[in-house]
Order: sequence, then structure tokens, then C-alpha cells
Amino acid sequence: MPTTSALVSALRELGDRPAVVADGRAISGIGLLLGVSPPGGLPRALAQRVAEHAALPPSAARAAEQRLRHWAGVLGTPPIRHTVLHPVTDLAVDLALATLLAGGTVHCGDPEQHPEQLLAAVAAARTTHLSLPSALLWRLSRQPGLGVRETAAGDPAGGDDGAGGPGGGADGAGDPGGSDPGAPAPGTHDLGSLRLVLHVGPEPRQEDVYAAVDALGAVLAHVRAPDSSAEAADRRLRADAESASAAAWKHGIGVTAEQVRDFGTRLDRAVLTALLHTLQQSGVLTDPARGHPEAEVLAAAMVTPAQRPRVSRWLDALARHGLITRQDGGAGGPVYRGGPGPDAAEVREVWRPAVEAWADGLGPAAALDRVRHDALRLPRLITGQEAPQPAAAPVRSAAARDFLDAALDALVRGAAGAHDGPGPLRVLELGPENGEPAVARALAARSRQATEHHPAPDGGRYHLVVATVTGRPEPELPALVRLLSPGGRLLLLAPTAEQLDLLITGDAHGPTARPAEHWRSALAAAGCPTVLTLPEDGHPLGLLGQRLFAARVD
Repeated sequence: MPTTSALVSALRELGDRPAVVADGRAISGIGLLLGVSPPGGLPRALAQRVAEHAALPPSAARAAEQRLRHWAGVLGTPPIRHTVLHPVTDLAVDLALATLLAGGTVHCGDPEQHPEQLLAAVAAARTTHLSLPSALLWRLSRQPGLGVRETAAGDPAGGDDGAGGPGGGADGAGDPGGSDPGAPAPGTHDLGSLRLVLHVGPEPRQEDVYAAVDALGAVLAHVRAPDSSAEAADRRLRADAESASAAAWKHGIGVTAEQVRDFGTRLDRAVLTALLHTLQQSGVLTDPARGHPEAEVLAAAMVTPAQRPRVSRWLDALARHGLITRQDGGAGGPVYRGGPGPDAAEVREVWRPAVEAWADGLGPAAALDRVRHDALRLPRLITGQEAPQPAAAPVRSAAARDFLDAALDALVRGAAGAHDGPGPLRVLELGPENGEPAVARALAARSRQATEHHPAPDGGRYHLVVATVTGRPEPELPALVRLLSPGGRLLLLAPTAEQLDLLITGDAHGPTARPAEHWRSALAAAGCPTVLTLPEDGHPLGLLGQRLFAARVD
């Protein structure tokens, strides 16, 4: 947009004070009018726009002034030290010009820097205003060490943008942030000066907004980005998720949250009772006056090395749920104490309420029968008398399987429909034991020439990755996201609640369950600006402990 005579006047009024700060170099208002160009893409574009528009005729200058005054009004009253973390766009230049029109200073940052470096620069510049893409804001707000420090009344930074402000004199190198004897220790970020954050992007989720306000301690203002390919991709993904919910809703008819919770309580009680009984048959954890280190429990139960991780998880679960107690044993590790436990008849009887709740329309009998039968085998399993059977899916997932399969089928079809080339739709499916039928069924609707369905990475990028993840989100999700081509989608099946029955039927190490919000945050941190969840939060089937996440990358 053309600049205005009002902007030229504002730059003259700034005089030798810094107008633009980039890479440690400050350019004064007079310097910009004289054609001094700061380094970097956005600073150079800003200087070029100033130079081009300084010679505009008055009529063109007045026409352009209206938009800049609008943004200056959004920024508010001085002092304004505005850190702009945008690539070179017309909107970014307009926001910078509006800052200068309001008599403020523009600090140009590199949005590609690590979030920790960006936050350090914002703190060092005593930034009062911050503008950036919404996706970058969500990443910054999840960084540790954010601290808002109370300052004196008036200017939140305790200063102004006068000659002693950031950058010092005219057109020369200077320290853009200055030194502050009260600066926070390394690893923390003093954002006490920050008043307003302008984030540019599609309509945000309320949970992202709340998290950013809590983390940054500033007012957030959303600027809707001009229609872009990223926004169009967001709309398409949201529409596909709505279609998936519509396709799957019938599989949750008749299931209530109370029913799911009641079954879960009964199942967990039966599982824990079976675990405790198995260990107590070895003569341990029966006397509250006697403590047993973990090694003693393992030795008494004659647990094989391969099964020690499983039994260690038993002890942890029994202690967390109050069936035994755990005390610090110092260098020897924790010490466990139990008390009189159930006999064999009580162990058999405790399964009855769980069976009755499960049979009330939740899932097939075979899924729960597997757990009950394997519970009887536990003494022989942990001693090596019986070989472990293949790990089973958690019982609750059987109740959600039809819903998740239908939703996955619809989302795969949606991804296929969104692909318009060039080349075939490249699909990678990892951990297919739960999702494969739905994925294969959905892809069968496309011609073989239009689809490549890969069971393992081949070194290339994929338009769609379907994965079942049971490990920790932080190390696994970035690797999955890196497999996606620009604009690609990730469909992720992940455990969102502890499944105690897997202590019996799962592998010895077990999955890592995390709440749905943890998975969403980890996906966002891995580079997915949009993450949707099925079943939606609040849906009774969401309480079953396995969710389907649909995410995309730019």
C-alpha cells in the first residue's frame, strides 16, 4: 500500500531516534527518508516502500493513509515497540508502516528462528506489541520459562522510545534491546512490557487463545488472514472431519458416559484384583507390617527377566490405585506393603460385574473373555511356564472400533478427494493392525494408478500418513510429521487414557497413554497448525481411551 505524507511527517518527527531495528542495527526515521536500507527481507521491503511512497502526490497519499491509520488505531497509544515476526507480506509491511505512523519503533525478527530465540529477542527488546502468524503464536505460548514481571505504573517497560531507546543513535549499529540489570535469568523470559499480540491466521480455537493469554500475559487480537491455500486446507479438513463424525455417529447410539465409566470402574477393579492375587500367591504383599523391595517381589514370584517390566508396572498400578502402599526405600528403591487379599473365589466373582456391564451393548464378549482367560494364566506367564500370546488391543477399543473405523474411512476418502496431483496419492500406513481394513477399503474406491499405498517408508514424502502410536508423543510425532509433503495430512490413532487390562494382555512394556489435549499440543509443537479430534471432546465414546487425531501441515 502507498504511504502518506502523514507517515513522512512521523518519520521526520522521529528524527535520529530508531525507527527500524534489524539484526542489531537501528535505522532512524531520518535514515529511512534518506534511503538507508536495513538488512533482511522485511526490513528491506519496508525501507523500499518508504522510499517509493515518499514521492507520492497528495491525492494518492491521502487515499493510502486511511488503511495505515486503521492499523495505527489497532496498535493504540505510544509507546510502541513493535516486534514483527512475519515473512514479507503486504500486511506485515502495513503493520510496520502503521507503527512508524504512530511514532513507534519496529523490531524485525526472523519467524524461522527457534521459539526460544524469538522469545529471548522479544524480551530483550522490551516489546510492547507483537504481531506474528497464529501458528507461530501457539508454538511460542507452549515454550517453558515464560514469566511476566510487574513493572511500575505508566509505560510497562519503564521507558519510552526516545533517544535513549533501543538502538541508540542514528543509522548505526546498536544494541536493540539494551542492557537491563533486572533481566531474568537464562531460560526465563521477561515479557512484562508486552501489551498487545496481533496474530494473523484462520479462526483460532478457544483453548489456543486461553493458553496464549495465560503464557504471554497480554491482550490477543486476531487478524483474519487473506484467503490462502492454508486457510482453504483448514476448511477442507474441518469439513472432512464433520463428514467423518456424520458417518460414524450411528456406532455410538445408545452408549452413555455413565455406562462407559461404570464398566471402566468394574473392569479396572477386576484387573487389579487379579494382579494382586497373582503376586500374593508367592507369599508377598500379604502382611502390612512387612515391606518388600521390588527385587524381593520379583524373586519370590520367580519372574523371568523378560516379564520383569510387566510386573514392575503391576506394582506401580497397584500402588497408584491403593491396593498396596509404596514407600521410599532409599538406594534400594521403593518398598511395597500389602495386606490380606482376595482368595480364588473372590477373584472369579469380581469379574461378574464387569461382564454384566460389558454385555449391556458395549462390545463383543470375546474381547473381555480374552482378558479373563489370560488373567488365569498370569502365574505361568510371569514364570516362563507359558509363552506370551500376541498382545491384544485394549478391551475398551472394541467398543469404539466401529466408530473409529467409520471415521477413519471417511477421513481417508476426504484426503483422497482433496488430492489433485501432480502424481498419485502417496499413502503411508504404520501400525496397521487397527486401521488397515478402513484404509484399504477407502483407497479401493480410487484407481490403482491414482494411489500408492505403502506399508513402510521408502525415503520419500507422503500426502497422507496413517499411524497407530503407543509410545511417548514428543519423540514420535515429529518423525511422523517429517514424512508428510507440504499440505499433507496425518491421521493418528493414539491412547488417551490408561488401559489397565493391557497389564494382562498387552506386551511387557505397554503403551504410553496421554490425555487428548497432550496429543493435540504435541502435534501442534511438531508443526501441525490444525489438529481435530474424533470422537469430539465430551462424546461418550471419547471416554473409552482411544482417539483419532486428524492433523495437517502447511
